[in-house]
Amino acid sequence: MEINETYKLTINGYDMNGYGVAKLDNRVIFVEKAMDGEVVIAKITNVHKKYAFAVMIKLLSPSKNRIEPLCPYSQLCGGCDLLHIDYETEKKIKENKVKQALKRREDIIYNPIISSNKIYGYRNKIMIPYVKDEEDDVVYGFYEKKSHKVIPMDKCIISSDLDNKILYFINRYLNIFHISIYNEVTHKGLFREVMIRHTALNEYMVVLIVTDNHDFNDLVQYLIDEFKEIKSIYLNINKENNNVILSNEFKLIYGKATITENILGLKFSVSPQSFMQVNHDQCEKLYEEAFRMANLNKNMNVIDAYCGMGSITLNIAKHVNYVYGIEVVPEAIDNANKNKEINGISNVSFICGKCEDEIVKLANKENIDVVFFDPPRKGCDIKFLNTIISMKIKKIVYISCNIATAARDIEILEKNGYELKEVTPTDLFSKTSHVECVCSLSLRN
Repeated sequence: MEINETYKLTINGYDMNGYGVAKLDNRVIFVEKAMDGEVVIAKITNVHKKYAFAVMIKLLSPSKNRIEPLCPYSQLCGGCDLLHIDYETEKKIKENKVKQALKRREDIIYNPIISSNKIYGYRNKIMIPYVKDEEDDVVYGFYEKKSHKVIPMDKCIISSDLDNKILYFINRYLNIFHISIYNEVTHKGLFREVMIRHTALNEYMVVLIVTDNHDFNDLVQYLIDEFKEIKSIYLNINKENNNVILSNEFKLIYGKATITENILGLKFSVSPQSFMQVNHDQCEKLYEEAFRMANLNKNMNVIDAYCGMGSITLNIAKHVNYVYGIEVVPEAIDNANKNKEINGISNVSFICGKCEDEIVKLANKENIDVVFFDPPRKGCDIKFLNTIISMKIKKIVYISCNIATAARDIEILEKNGYELKEVTPTDLFSKTSHVECVCSLSLRN
């Protein structure tokens, strides 16, 4: 088997990322965009000893669960990889992904995935680069798969309609007024990207990412005249010649410093740097499922590690005696304390420091009943896990955006006295292969 060779393949099942799986000559072949039960002609793109990767170049026998992608850029854009699959099948793929990562163990309660009522237009945050095309016009879009080439677009179907209108409006301005556009090769030019975030209260924030301070008074006035929902506009000045999108230098050029979000009845002040789940409605369902697993009551003391702006912490506070939020980023703790004040909640303390250090101090001072953690995609640091193990906290609720690293961390915890009890996948990223997950672990005996 060689790269660029083509084969007729019958697909039998899916891998963890929604690729179709076939077998040929004792080798497993993962076929992009192919579905279970289909017969396809596929071209080999990568070969390993026991497996290979391929792309489908001709569909001979389509699945009844195949749908026509609503996005015209689906063949090129590197964003949504399950646009060709109907939602019921998509959910099964995600449930299977979780079970595969956890080695399909029968001693675990696998709950059905918490599905979404809104599988398009759900994102509350979008970051889009602007570049020059071959005709020297300004265009914007997402990156092509496995490349840094921008695919020009008019609309992203998982973003809000207003996001798309704002992006188009800015693009027209850049073209009409001949604003210089940053070039990644020459490292020259002013305008790099746009970040837009919005809340369930329909407040919008726009961040213009540029290489230097610049007077955008005209653009600001045009934007706020056209879009009354825009409550905040920032410049982010990023002079670095790398792929890091945002610098730490923000300049407020219009409106409020923050916009307001409502999560489960509490208000949260959202800054450009605040971490917030990109799917508001599913975020609320995720949190409620995590609280159910923890079996919270008014006698409990709880720790929320990696607490960010306090969206989980402050909602936990409604159900327990006391909760401590821990976060290493000082700006996030400032944001969390502001949110605590906005909501008038007193049974919460936010602590700035490393989770592994602060948990030891808290667990030595008083009884901690439950620890929540929602780490980044890379999962938990081993020092943090060892701290949890040494403190023998009775219950863990682990919220994960990457089931592979969560499975690794859970295995460490299980080897050291904990038992995985229950798992609930949650669909926060419809039409993509990503899946969020809530896991409950208890200390044995």
